[in-house]
Amino acid sequence: MLLGQGPLLSVMVWLASAMVLASIPIAWWAIFSDRPSQRASQNLIDHNPTMRQTELRRSPIERLVLPLTRQVGARLVRFTPIGWVERRNLALARAGLSGRVTAEQILGAKLLLPVLVAALGLRFIGDAQPRLVMLLVTCIVLGFFAPDILTRAKADRRAEAITIALPDMLDQVTISVEAGLGFEAALARTSSGQSTPLAQEFLRMLQDVRLGATRTDALGAMSQRSQVDDLKSVVLTLRQADSLGVPLARTMRTLSNEMREKRRFRAEARAQRLPTLLIFPLGLCILPALFIMVLGPPIVSSMGQ
Repeated sequence: MLLGQGPLLSVMVWLASAMVLASIPIAWWAIFSDRPSQRASQNLIDHNPTMRQTELRRSPIERLVLPLTRQVGARLVRFTPIGWVERRNLALARAGLSGRVTAEQILGAKLLLPVLVAALGLRFIGDAQPRLVMLLVTCIVLGFFAPDILTRAKADRRAEAITIALPDMLDQVTISVEAGLGFEAALARTSSGQSTPLAQEFLRMLQDVRLGATRTDALGAMSQRSQVDDLKSVVLTLRQADSLGVPLARTMRTLSNEMREKRRFRAEARAQRLPTLLIFPLGLCILPALFIMVLGPPIVSSMGQ
C-alpha cells in the first residue's frame, strides 16, 4: 500500500514545491510593487502641495513687492485726503484690477518707486551735472505718478474693449432672449464661453444677482464699475424697461440696433480723421525725400556749372 502511494506522494511534493516557487514572485510583487492605492496617495500628495511649495510657485512680485507695498500703504493711508481710497478703488474697478490690487498697494508703490529711482540715480550719477540732476528729478516725478498713469491707461483700454464688444454681445443676448431664455440665463449662456472684459462684467453682475441683489441694483453696480458711456445707456434703458414692464426682447433688439449704429458712426468718424493724421508723416517723411529727388539733380547740375 505504501509502495503504491510512493509515486503519488512524490508528484504531490513536486506540485507543492512548484506552487511555492511560483508564489515567491507574486509575494514580491504584492509587497514591493507600486500598487494603485500607493499611486493614488502619491497623486494626492502631488496635487496638494505644501504651503511652502505653493508660495514658491508665485512670482517674485507677488511674494515680495506686493506685500511690501501693501504694508507701506497701510501705514500711510491715514494721511491721504478724504475720499482718496474710494476714488482709487473706483479707478481700480474701472481698470479691472479690483480684488487683485488695492488702494494701499497703489499708495505704497507711489512712495517706493520714487525712493528706488532716487537711490539708483544717486548710485550711478557721479558728477552733479545739471542735466543729470534734472533727468533724475524727472524720473522721480514719473515714478510717483507711474501707478496712476498705468492704471488709467489700462482702464482706457478696457473701456474701449467693452465699447467695441458691446454690440455683438447685445446681439447674442437678444437672440437668446427671443428664443425663450430669461435675461439672466441669456447673459450666462453668452458670457460663459468668453474672456472679454464685457463678459467678465456680466458674469460678476450675475454673481451679484445670485448672492441676493436685485437685477436693478446689480446693473447699477456694473455701470458704476465700468464707467463706459455706452454701457451706462444700456443699463439705464434696461432698468427703465424692467420698472415699466416693457417686453425685454423688444428692448434688447432696439438696444442692439442702436449700439451697432453707434459703432458704425464711430468708425466713420475715425476714418474722417485719417487724412488729418496723415499730414504729419507726409510732411516729415515723404515730402522731404520727394523734394530731394525732384530738386536734387537740377541743384547739383547748376552748382557744377
